[in-house]
Amino acid sequence: MEQIKIFLADDHKILRESLRMLLDKEIDFQVVGEAEDGLSVAGNLKGTDADVVLLDVSMPRKNGFEVARELAAEYPGLHIIFLTMHKNEKMLSEAFESGGRGYVLKENAFEELAAAIRDVTGGKIYVSPELAPLMLSGFLENQRANEDLSDRELEVLKLLAEGHSNKEIADTLHISIKTVETHRANIMRKHDFKNITELVLYAVRNHIIEV
Repeated sequence: MEQIKIFLADDHKILRESLRMLLDKEIDFQVVGEAEDGLSVAGNLKGTDADVVLLDVSMPRKNGFEVARELAAEYPGLHIIFLTMHKNEKMLSEAFESGGRGYVLKENAFEELAAAIRDVTGGKIYVSPELAPLMLSGFLENQRANEDLSDRELEVLKLLAEGHSNKEIADTLHISIKTVETHRANIMRKHDFKNITELVLYAVRNHIIEV
């Protein structure tokens, strides 16, 4: 069985040790490294071949969002899951905008973390169920805007949010790559998305993709 390699980044040593013990119990998980502050994450991560980084939002020397942006740029295939105490929509939005694919409340980490890791490495988004009201709020706010998209544009949006390339979308929907590019441009324009991360966050908040 191929193991999922996990890197822990949190300034609380006891929490890191507890998480390592928890994750080591799973036969398909392997903890391959740690960092105790935001500034040391990049250096400690090198050479670990980590698949997942569990990243605290509030860390000394450099916060988790800054770290995530740097990691997302340097390691496009790396899966970032935030561990946090924050329960507000602004933090949730920034987590996904900075490259995160998961958002787990620390108080629920021992119950949810294994599922979050497997979901995110499987191509899904994971958000602690407790935060569903925030996502519902976002859904209600954007419901009218969602109606501006055609059925085909919604199909393209969903596939984009799931991480598929233009060619893969063209093959799935049996349309040309040029048509996919046109739909993609229309989606980005209609919702004023600055990048694909904003599109993914929109898809999560509107329950267009599974979380």
